Amino acid sequence: MGHSHVRFRATLHAPIELVFAQLTDHEDMRNWPGVTDCRLIREGTPRNGVGAIRVVSHPLHSVTEEVNLYEPPHRFGYSIIKGPPIRHQGTVTLVERGERTELEWDVKLSSRIPLLAQVLGRFVKRGLGHVFATYFIPKVEAAARSGTRPSGPQSVS
Repeated sequence: MGHSHVRFRATLHAPIELVFAQLTDHEDMRNWPGVTDCRLIREGTPRNGVGAIRVVSHPLHSVTEEVNLYEPPHRFGYSIIKGPPIRHQGTVTLVERGERTELEWDVKLSSRIPLLAQVLGRFVKRGLGHVFATYFIPKVEAAARSGTRPSGPQSVS
């Protein structure tokens, strides 16, 4: 069985609550580069928390993910429960450092198909880097500068 561990880190100039709210906004994922749609098909507790199931569509495939960890505003985790022949467990940890938030996204991949986890791990790391550099960080930091909060079900007051 092949294994891969991807760790992505970023520092955002935004409050931890704002970063967590945006990160756990399933519907907003449809705006991420490389994602063509994201739909919440089962609500969790709370709505986007543990037990929530979302379908994330990419140009070549879709995956179904289930939220299995929800500890606002510090940790969020999910597993792919339907998609490519690979086990995918992601955990995001947020740490507040003054006016900044440090984000660490860990993804553990494994597959019975030789080298598949290693190849997909490279795509995951590259994809996360692209999403955060071109969309997530600019959006969250702009919201922090303007004093606005994300709209929608995960808004933080």
